[in-house]
Amino acid sequence: MSDAGVSTAVSRAACPICGSVEVREARPTLEGERAVLCCRECEFVFILPRIEQDFTALPAEAYYDDWQMLDIGATAAVYAEVVIAARRAGLFAAAATTDSPERLSVLDVGCGAGHTLLHFRAHGWDVRGVDPWRAVTVAGSKYYRLPIDTARIEHAALPPQSQHVVLAIDMLQFVADPRAILEACRTVLKPGGLLYVTVPNYGASARERDGWNWAYFIPACYLNYFTAQALTRLARTAGFTKVEVARFGGPDGDDFLRLTAVSPLATTLTWADLSAEVPDNELPPLDRREIDERALSPEQRAWREDGHLVVRGLIPDHLIDRYCAVFRRLGTSRGYSSPTPYLDVTEIRDLCLYKPLTDLLEHLIGEPMALHLNLTGWISTERDWHQDDYLNPPEVNGHYAAVWMALDDIEADSGPFEFIPRSHRWPIIRQSKVLALLGRDNGDDPSWPWDSERLLTPFFDREVTERDVRIERFLGKKGDVLVWHSRLVHRGSPPRRQGAERRAIISHYSAAGRRRDMRDVRRHPGGGLYFALARAATTNGPAGATGVKRVVKRLLRVVARGR
Repeated sequence: MSDAGVSTAVSRAACPICGSVEVREARPTLEGERAVLCCRECEFVFILPRIEQDFTALPAEAYYDDWQMLDIGATAAVYAEVVIAARRAGLFAAAATTDSPERLSVLDVGCGAGHTLLHFRAHGWDVRGVDPWRAVTVAGSKYYRLPIDTARIEHAALPPQSQHVVLAIDMLQFVADPRAILEACRTVLKPGGLLYVTVPNYGASARERDGWNWAYFIPACYLNYFTAQALTRLARTAGFTKVEVARFGGPDGDDFLRLTAVSPLATTLTWADLSAEVPDNELPPLDRREIDERALSPEQRAWREDGHLVVRGLIPDHLIDRYCAVFRRLGTSRGYSSPTPYLDVTEIRDLCLYKPLTDLLEHLIGEPMALHLNLTGWISTERDWHQDDYLNPPEVNGHYAAVWMALDDIEADSGPFEFIPRSHRWPIIRQSKVLALLGRDNGDDPSWPWDSERLLTPFFDREVTERDVRIERFLGKKGDVLVWHSRLVHRGSPPRRQGAERRAIISHYSAAGRRRDMRDVRRHPGGGLYFALARAATTNGPAGATGVKRVVKRLLRVVARGR
């Protein structure tokens, strides 16, 4: 491409992911070469002109140069990874709880001859492939007896909402419009279905070392170069939720990116299905309709208006450092397995019952508050949008608060806490209505809060979109705390950097006199109150050491059975 041609291309180019026309040259373009451009908005790197490699009449030998040397077993890992991701997405449970339990289904986009599909079929899945490369699709159909459509997914005759899982393995780098491909994938996925994608990682250590001599820089056929951030943005722009990206492969463990995402569940729920009015006198004073706002402190006014409060530097370094020294002895960033480690770890009580903190909670809620729950992991919970209020007994009625305490400076790529300011003013969701929608008589089963997410996460997603609300994140410095309202909609965002730590401790508090299920209230010397609950079976060990063994055994059985 000539200099004039490059200038013209840059001036007319739009980013294939975000649509921005603010692009620049990523590298100088030599005569006869394609231009390599970078979006200034999302940093996505792409090739111009957007001319795809034509696979339709390509001979099989172009890539499959020796069929006898193909290692079909190498794709077994994909099956195992998809099973784990599908279980996390609730696909196994959803398929089993229908009136007529159905077999799980998978579509492989860009399947080639269908080698990956063989593993799914062997474990009882309904399989299907789609690929425009005729030479290999014919071989897969003839010799493997696989149902493969010789077409692009955008043009294939695939029933909408027909697949539980869609795979796109090492193919997005080839296509001129990756967003259109993922939108087509979402069209054929069932609501709540799983997308699984792999691509070369433009942010890999090898690419940083090798520059434009990187093995996966092939502008003649690879049109797209994804970082974890660009791939995440692409999936979200295409309408997917619960987007997670991990790095894998190569000597540095980061040659490739693996994305999993979920097609949004359709929801017809309304506030009338979920909420109910609560008499003013049963709510905390700052939540009541009628209140003399002239008498409020700045902290109380912010709480009433926004549903959260950030206090900078509230927790002294010496309390944080003493707790972190104890935490490091666990040998894991996942934290304590018990939800009540404060019962056994003095340093947690010193930290979470620090008197200025508990005095602030009482100032906001209007009653003495007692600690009853800790989340101690130094990695994001990645739990999607939810509130805390409906997870508690109805008599609590908002006399509840939670605290996110930064034990170190929190980085933006570590999966920070995200929340929707003023969402505590939305209608009040009642636990009884959620349980009824789930077909449960009561909340005795401790798994019901996670079960509720299949109803409430798409409901909150819709509210976020329709209300066009601002999502904020807490990027605290060491010693900063965020206190949030029991009805503030919040989530733990997925980290954008593999292994990223966000050193924090999360604590939940209820009004000491309102928990009929928690009677034994004690005071920490020099500090606040806590509920002396029955201890969990494991308190001081790494998070879920026993539980992890059970989960691993269960997953191995799942992989063996495919169901």
